Amino acid sequence: GLSAGLDALYPFWRDHLMAFHQPSFALGLFTLVVFVAILLLERLQRRFWCRYLCPLGALLGLCARHALVQREPAELCGGCALCTSSCRMAATDQDGHRGSECIRCFDCTDYCPAEKVRFAPGIPAGAGVDVGRRQLITSMAAGALAAPVVSLAPPAAKQNPYLIRPPGAVAEEDFLRRCIRCGECLKVCIGQALQPALLQTGPFGLWTPLVVARHGYCEYNCTLCGQVCPTGAIRRLEPAAKKAFVIGLARIDQRACLPYARGEECLVCEEHCPTPQKAIVFDQRQVLVNGRVKTLKQPRVVAERCIGCGICETRCPLEGVSAIRVINERESRRERNGLLQG
Repeated sequence: GLSAGLDALYPFWRDHLMAFHQPSFALGLFTLVVFVAILLLERLQRRFWCRYLCPLGALLGLCARHALVQREPAELCGGCALCTSSCRMAATDQDGHRGSECIRCFDCTDYCPAEKVRFAPGIPAGAGVDVGRRQLITSMAAGALAAPVVSLAPPAAKQNPYLIRPPGAVAEEDFLRRCIRCGECLKVCIGQALQPALLQTGPFGLWTPLVVARHGYCEYNCTLCGQVCPTGAIRRLEPAAKKAFVIGLARIDQRACLPYARGEECLVCEEHCPTPQKAIVFDQRQVLVNGRVKTLKQPRVVAERCIGCGICETRCPLEGVSAIRVINERESRRERNGLLQG
């Protein structure tokens, strides 16, 4: 019965719903620590995240001040003060009811023993933003000081040559404004190339997607990240445009590459290169190995053909750091220096 039905469903589940392999992501432990810290802050004050950290909570609070339904009375009635201890949102305290914290659950109408609390249509007088003069001046001063300090930092792409964004990503400044760190692109990446950033992209790039080619590669025929991006930080590309979109350039470290450093034959990077005209080619050279002359194929990157997919870095047989690494040179999303055109 049930077992036979599950057996019949498994092929569809396996072929269409299950991942090709178990995905893995960086910052897992860091994300857990942040999550636990937010939970612990609830011990300090109820709804700490929503009140003090979440920008959406602040926006909803402003909207709630002008809600079509308001609580009456807005102040404490002077009786049991059950409102202050029982309200799940802490919307009522000794100073009265704060409409910006209220979610209109109407629970207080049930637990009020005197049945004095009710909700009725209307906008209360003086529903302004509850910000003290000292708080306002402090916030403005902090913003005025922080803005120029942050703008003094050089662009992260120039500081970190391994800052590589997904294919279709818009210019870095616009990308940071648009990306909401939803993680959808990370989840659909077939080659597991996309990983969340920590400090590689500067203070404003936390949890934004990065191509980490040693961990995984950008599949040549895949356009999923652009399809799932909800904000346009990663543009949707047609297959032909995606195959021509350059996210970086592979560079060979001759100090580590086996044919150069050890005189050993290795064809892995060229074999995996997916471009129709191989971006990695071989030069045959006579080299001296252990006192004997040997003919070796030494790999070379043809910059005009390389799109920076990173499969060569992923498949490099060396342990640890790859002998071939992708850097963000020649990106399609950046304006190129006239000397580098070609």
